[in-house]
Amino acid sequence: MEHGSYLAQAQMEKIETQMQGYAFSVELAGKYLDEMIDIHTSEAQMQQWMKSYCEKITERFGNNVLDIYAVLNDSIVAANPWEGDDNYDFLSKSWYTDAVAATPGTIVFSDLYQDAVTGQNVFTMSLALSDVHNVVAIDVYLTSENWMGFSELADGYGLLVYDLHQTLAYSIGHIDLSAVQADILADTSSEVSHYAGSVKEDYNLYACKLSTGWNVVIAIPREDLLPQEHMLLMNLGLGLNVLNMVIATTLIIRHLHNNRYIRQDALTGLLNKSYLMKQIRKRLKKSDGTLLIVDLDNFKKVNDNYGHDHGDLVLVRVAEVLQNCFRKTDCIGRFGGDEFIIYVDEFLTDTVLNDKVREVLRQVAVLANQYPLSGLAISVGGCRCQKGDKYNEAFKRADEALYEVKNSGKCGFAIKLHA
Repeated sequence: MEHGSYLAQAQMEKIETQMQGYAFSVELAGKYLDEMIDIHTSEAQMQQWMKSYCEKITERFGNNVLDIYAVLNDSIVAANPWEGDDNYDFLSKSWYTDAVAATPGTIVFSDLYQDAVTGQNVFTMSLALSDVHNVVAIDVYLTSENWMGFSELADGYGLLVYDLHQTLAYSIGHIDLSAVQADILADTSSEVSHYAGSVKEDYNLYACKLSTGWNVVIAIPREDLLPQEHMLLMNLGLGLNVLNMVIATTLIIRHLHNNRYIRQDALTGLLNKSYLMKQIRKRLKKSDGTLLIVDLDNFKKVNDNYGHDHGDLVLVRVAEVLQNCFRKTDCIGRFGGDEFIIYVDEFLTDTVLNDKVREVLRQVAVLANQYPLSGLAISVGGCRCQKGDKYNEAFKRADEALYEVKNSGKCGFAIKLHA
C-alpha cells in the first residue's frame, strides 16, 4: 500500500503542476497585455500577439488549450482557432463577470461546463487586468490525457478529476466509482488519503483536494507492480514535478511582487502617485467621472505630539476609511504626504457624493479622537469630469475646491462643477 500511496502522490503532483502551469500562462498573458495597453498598442497588433502566444501555449500543453481571448476596451480580441465575434455577449458570461468582480491579478476558475459547439468538458481560467473591465481568459478542454501531462496509465489503473461541484470533469481507465463518489469526495483534503476496500477487492483508492478546490481520485491495483528500479524512476519524476511547481510559484510571486511595487504605495497599499495618474487619465478617455482630493488637516501635529510611527498609522487608517467608503473598482491612491486622490468613473449624484464624503469625515473624526492634541481633521475638494477632459485641468478644479474648504476653516467639502 505504501508504494501505491507514493505513486498516487506523484500523480497528484502532476495534475497540480499542470494547473499551476495554466495559471502562470494566464498571469503572463495579463502582464504582456497590460504593458501593450500602456504603450497604446493597436488592436490588430494585440490580435497578432494573441495568436503567437496561443501557438506557444499549444506547444507547451498540446492542443487542449484551444482558446485564448481577452476583453480589451470593451471588445473581444481572440486567438486561434476562435477569431472572435463582434456579437459575442461577454457581459453575460460568468468567466467575465467573475473576473471583473475579483481583485485585479487574481486567477478565477470557472465551473465545469460543456462547450456549446463540441459538447466537450471545458473550464475557463480568467484574470482581470489593471484597467477596469479588461479581462484575459483561457479555455482548457479536457479532451485527452495530454491536458495534464499524461500519455497513458498502466493497465488496471484509474484516475478521475472532479470540479468544485463534484462533477466528473475527466477520467482515465475504466473504474466505476459512482457508488462511492459522494462518500470519498466529502472527506477529501489537501493530503492524499487512502480508502481501502472502497471498490472491488483488487483496488486501493487515493483521493486529494487540489489548490484549485478540484478533487482527484486514483485507483491503483493492490498487487505490488513497482519493483525497486521503478521506484527510483518515480522518485526522480516526483522530484522534477515538485521543482517545476516551485519554479512556477516563485515566478508568479515575483511577478505579483513587482506589480505591487510598480502600482502600490508602500505604506498604505493604495495606488501610488504615478500609477494613480496613469489610471485616471485612461478612465477620463472612456467616461464621465468624479475626482476628489482628500487632505488631512493638522497632520504635522500628529507627528510632533505622538511620533512618526503614529503618523504612519494614521495614514494607513485613513486609507482604510477611503477603501471602506468607496468601491473596489474606484481609483483610490496616495498622492503624496498626507494627500489622497479618489476617482470614480461615473457622475455620482449630489446625494450619493455628499453621503460618501460625510461618512469619510465621520470616520476620520472618530480616528481623531485617539489623538486629541493634534486637532486632526480632513478636507475634501472635488470636481465633475466629462469624458475627454484632461487630467491636469480636472486636478486644478478639484484643487481649487479643496482650497476653498481650507480657507473657510478646514474640515469640510466643496465641489466644482464642470467649466
